[in-house]
Amino acid sequence: MTSTEPAVSEISRDFAAVSSVYGTDTEDPHAVYRECRKSQPIMVGDILAKWNVPSQADYSNLGRQVFTLFRYDDVLAVLRDNKTFTSTLLQEGLGQFLGGFLLTGMDDATHKVTRKLLAPAFSSKAIAGWKALLTPVVQDAVAKLAPRGKAELMEDLLLPLPVRLIYEIIGFPKDEARTQEFAARGMRILVGPQRDPEKVKASMAAAFVAAQELYDDTLEVVAQRRAEGSVGEDLIGYLLRAEDDGTRLDDAHITELIRQMLPAAAETTTRSFGSMLVALLERPALLARIRDDRTLVAKAVNEGMRWETASQFLARQATVDVEFHGVTVPAGAALSLCSGSANRDETVFDNPDEFDIDRPQKVNVGFGAGIHTCLGMPVAKTEMEAMLNAVLDLPNLRLDPDQPAPVIVGAQLRGPRALHVVWG
Repeated sequence: MTSTEPAVSEISRDFAAVSSVYGTDTEDPHAVYRECRKSQPIMVGDILAKWNVPSQADYSNLGRQVFTLFRYDDVLAVLRDNKTFTSTLLQEGLGQFLGGFLLTGMDDATHKVTRKLLAPAFSSKAIAGWKALLTPVVQDAVAKLAPRGKAELMEDLLLPLPVRLIYEIIGFPKDEARTQEFAARGMRILVGPQRDPEKVKASMAAAFVAAQELYDDTLEVVAQRRAEGSVGEDLIGYLLRAEDDGTRLDDAHITELIRQMLPAAAETTTRSFGSMLVALLERPALLARIRDDRTLVAKAVNEGMRWETASQFLARQATVDVEFHGVTVPAGAALSLCSGSANRDETVFDNPDEFDIDRPQKVNVGFGAGIHTCLGMPVAKTEMEAMLNAVLDLPNLRLDPDQPAPVIVGAQLRGPRALHVVWG
């Protein structure tokens, strides 16, 4: 592994580059979604193309026919029906950087075996262990900020901290320079797709280089851990010991499974937590209520993930002709599933635009549903709960009145550009 430490500004620059590619200038798509749910629940075409944002539905710009769905019931039905709607088209997206071993893009047979091997690593016992592991790391990071009395939280905490947390869970060596370098590479993979033909050649080449570097360095760690006895309660340890009816994962498959977590694992947590914190800081009474009753932290995290879904779209491909609201989607066409719209569907959620931690919990389609429900969802929740508990310990936390108010932006990926706060 290289020991060259990238400057924090490099990580921030890569994060900003990802934001730019996925629609930084789109401030409020929810007004558009609201109208679409009402009058155009299925759109002929991909709404992301209208915003010049890359889409999983036609990642490589192959010219595939695409339809966009906006209503909760439609999106959920597609996600739960893996026979009629396959996710294998996702291999054209991140899958092309990850050796085709993308869990969400696997066919049913391969997915079933792999998921069984992974199950112990994401069990309630494992999640509880990770919570105990992450809490002191988060508390330490916030404690270092505390004497300052003010911060721009995106730069000072919400960008670097989730990276540290996911790498603790994975079981990478505790080396801050390597951790940040891995994170930067993951973001370069996300920047690979571009709708600008002038940029795409260079960005895709850089993404493939970053993907190979991640593979090589991760394989080195996995091989070393196996040589040391395959011990440990982190993800690498679990995967090294995973077995199902005599089937085990070799070092290459473990490396590929871990590598697929790296591009978005920390990045989406940064955006999700940032948006949730904006909602809470804009509602001081609610913030105080949660500070005084920490049993509400999990509710706040769940509502934050619904209210402003960090990744606003998923994609599936029709295997047969199918009809939605009088519109025929032919076999082979793709469906761009607007989970950001579905999670604010007024027929499912009362007052959907309000941040309400007391609302009845329903399936958050932003994490998928059915057999392809994201395995990382409980990990993200564990990270965010630990982070919120620690941040709430900053006394009298509030928005900085001398700085611009935070604005949540983005089309495919959403979160605040900056989050200036003061405390004490």
